Amino acid sequence: MKPKLSQVFLKNEQTLEKIAQIITASKKDVVFEIGAGKGQLTKHLIKNAKKVIACEIDKALMPYLKSLKAEVLHEDVLKASIPKEATIIAGNIPYHLSGKITEKALKEGKRCVLLYQKEFAQRLISLPGTKDYSRLTVLAKYLSIPKIRLIVSKNDFCPVPKVDSALVEFTPLKKKYDEKFFNFIKSIFKFKNKSVKNALICSRRDWSSELDKRKIKEKISKNSDKKVVSLSIPDLIIEYEAFNKQD
Repeated sequence: MKPKLSQVFLKNEQTLEKIAQIITASKKDVVFEIGAGKGQLTKHLIKNAKKVIACEIDKALMPYLKSLKAEVLHEDVLKASIPKEATIIAGNIPYHLSGKITEKALKEGKRCVLLYQKEFAQRLISLPGTKDYSRLTVLAKYLSIPKIRLIVSKNDFCPVPKVDSALVEFTPLKKKYDEKFFNFIKSIFKFKNKSVKNALICSRRDWSSELDKRKIKEKISKNSDKKVVSLSIPDLIIEYEAFNKQD
């Protein structure tokens, strides 16, 4: 086990079987598994899916995975290409990479089922106006319908982490990742407790090289004085469109 890789392995067989059943909808499914580890979940997925593509960065764990009937990729998932044949992206992901992996997975437009720290999972389903509402919430709800399907006790893991985990299912919506829109979201959510106008002023280096404050204010003149954190996704789209009307 390597602490720098945030490795915690599920050991409860009943929990592993429940997770596998939630992940695989039919025998036609091809599962791309992130952080396959020693194959604890992989062996359950193999029973239910057409094919499992197990991605794992730790070379020391390759012998465990190669003993199973899965296609094995020894790669960093953030650098790996997710195969087009995959119908589901799933796994017990490294806690410290939760945000980056979630963003990469959701951009694929596929059904995703990922295991997170419970606190992180709750952020993904939070509502506007709450402290947990973040740019990742917007990303998750813009591209999918996220739902917590299972709470997993910390005692089901080895070594035992400090907190419980939660399995989140993302049902994809028919929307494509819009890089310009999400760059806008990323900028204003750095200052989510400010008004949209003030958040844009504070993040101006992200979107402008203009030094004239008068011109900056003209650029954001059609944006609102509502707090960023209070805005729903339709409201955020309105703010984005208002911002772009100045171009």
